Amino acid sequence: MCETMLALVMTRAGGPEVLETREIARPRIANDTDILVRVMAAGINPADVQNRRNGAIYGSRRKDSFTILGIDGAGIVEEIGSAITHLRPGDAIWYNDGGYTGNFGSYAEYKVLNGHYAARKPVSLGFVEAAALPTVALTAWEAVFDKGGVTPGSFALVHGGAGGLGHIAIQYLRRLGARIAATVSNDAKASFVLSLGAELAIQYREEDVAAALRRWTGKAGADTVFDFVGHENFARSFDHAAPFGTLVNTVVSPWPRGSNDAAEWNNLDVRFVNIGQPQIAGDHVRRLRQTDILRRVAGMVDRGELYPHVDRVVSFGGVGAAHDALENGRTIGRVVLSVAPDLAA
Repeated sequence: MCETMLALVMTRAGGPEVLETREIARPRIANDTDILVRVMAAGINPADVQNRRNGAIYGSRRKDSFTILGIDGAGIVEEIGSAITHLRPGDAIWYNDGGYTGNFGSYAEYKVLNGHYAARKPVSLGFVEAAALPTVALTAWEAVFDKGGVTPGSFALVHGGAGGLGHIAIQYLRRLGARIAATVSNDAKASFVLSLGAELAIQYREEDVAAALRRWTGKAGADTVFDFVGHENFARSFDHAAPFGTLVNTVVSPWPRGSNDAAEWNNLDVRFVNIGQPQIAGDHVRRLRQTDILRRVAGMVDRGELYPHVDRVVSFGGVGAAHDALENGRTIGRVVLSVAPDLAA
């Protein structure tokens, strides 16, 4: 087997122009729990954009150090460590791993990861569609099922409903029997969220979101608000939750000034989801739980209960433009990097 591989690397923080394709040494199994994966496709996530912009340089800070982004992917097992018994070479798997300090991501032809954090991908999906799901499926799962407190008939608002997280969360919420509203930026995105099962699409550039929610719910807001946008939107989200409601945030955002008062006065339950924290902290138990969720998600997909919408598929040379499209809200659903174009369909 060739000892080198192609990878998309960055050596400094910055815009999409810092990403460059290089031939580098192929990774090797180092531990008995490791597996070597031939990456077929990788998800392109807002977290990758943030890590690129903020300079998530792994390991050494030497001038020749570099980063490989990409926090989830799908591929074929090439080699396994002696302690891995649930996988075999040739298995098609998916995973959420890498893209954070100390661990190269999946913008590369090969990747090594702990085999206990990989699960068999849905048999009904090709590698491109499979790579679109792990990060958003896990994040939306923890937001909706673990933190949201959603009950049948309750009102749920999904901020960023046409995005990678939002369109998966809407499908989860539909299974729970919630009444769903979603914020979107244009007509195409409005049509998309309505097709997924949202009852109301609120075009936030043209409508007052809080007023639209009051008309829809007949009360001061939604029972549960899912903020998949963050930053300034996090502050606005406090006004979108009804008294005694729940606000779930998945995007690292500064705590807005004055929101303590709003949360206390309205008896809001404010909750946070960060699926990268267990990886960064080395929390093996929680990472095993996330892998179990991926197995459950695979079952949902194969039963026809969940499907990712792929907005576009790019090669290494198109990742910079894809990052730009994500940053500027020009995508619907997910964006995927096809690492092995001839095999990743």
